[in-house]
Amino acid sequence: MPAVRLSDVAKDAGVSLATASRVLNGSARVPGKEVAERVRAAADRLGYVPNAQAQALARSRSGLIGLVVHDIADPYFATIAREVQQQVFASQSQVLLTQTDRRIDTEVRALRSLIAQQVDALVLVGSHRYGTEDDTAISTLLEGFERNGGKVVGLGQSLGVGRTIVADDAGAAHELATALVVEGHRRFAVVEGIAGIPSAGSRTGGFIAALTEAGIEPELSIAADLTRDGGLEAAARVAEHLEGSAGAGSEPLCLFAPADVMALGALGELRRRGLDVPGRVAVAGFGGVVAAADANPTLTTIELPLAQMAGRAVEWVLEGASAAPPAADGQSGSGLAAGADAAGVDVADAAAREVHVRGDVQLRESTALAAGD
Repeated sequence: MPAVRLSDVAKDAGVSLATASRVLNGSARVPGKEVAERVRAAADRLGYVPNAQAQALARSRSGLIGLVVHDIADPYFATIAREVQQQVFASQSQVLLTQTDRRIDTEVRALRSLIAQQVDALVLVGSHRYGTEDDTAISTLLEGFERNGGKVVGLGQSLGVGRTIVADDAGAAHELATALVVEGHRRFAVVEGIAGIPSAGSRTGGFIAALTEAGIEPELSIAADLTRDGGLEAAARVAEHLEGSAGAGSEPLCLFAPADVMALGALGELRRRGLDVPGRVAVAGFGGVVAAADANPTLTTIELPLAQMAGRAVEWVLEGASAAPPAADGQSGSGLAAGADAAGVDVADAAAREVHVRGDVQLRESTALAAGD
């Protein structure tokens, strides 16, 4: 059976080919309601699916949003990707998702592929620094994309182009460490030395700064990847440390992992090794993924407004499109830096090209101290 063509739909609806195209391909020049309904009914009856390239030409946009994340297995990135996909889909656009595994060659190839597919916007989630020459290569691609009419949004770090949503990582980690000290914690192990990821460095730096102000030096410093496997490795290092004389002490050792995916991995590994959490080892993370509240024990963390961050990114990339995305639940400004509108920032203000978000300290069971500690 031959494929149904647009001309077949036009004939069935009793309209011209141009009219059928305007209705089904999203042109701004739409005929009357009765004619449009007749054309859509004919398309449904015949099983006609509009050509995406024709729609892009009619609307002067492809309706495609490129979303680049570090690791879709990380619940932090998965949560943001889900929110972006849902809100973009509601606007009748589509998301093309790719992950980079924090590899420069993968990221450059992904960006080139997405740009070649004529996406309307690029959303890059997660901070990184590959090095001067490599970062310049990415900046050059993004600058060229923006010059040609594309929109660029970064979640996690400034990209030098487009708009950016960044968290006060150092400040939030400082608040978390301070809260733990106030709760009575005095022994700490800190994951640091994660090369190429500025957000992790800022979180660890803020955490250690608060400890220094309290006159506390971390008992153990651990280098590990910002992944679940990195959390397993960190837990193994903590276990080894506690087995030695340097780890002796009645107070629990509090492990700070600068990402929830690491902290959750550490929780599981500590349980497998028979180490009581939080009695022997306390664990704190950063990010506020849903799994943190579902863990056993529940995970102490910095809770970032991930849904609102994704919502702001979608608003930016769809500005000027025919349909606007729905507001994220609770997007009345919670978590987004105050500046003007209900979503937390005045998008007409040039300063709104960079929006700062704040995270909330969530002290949970994973760092609870026994009475009298």
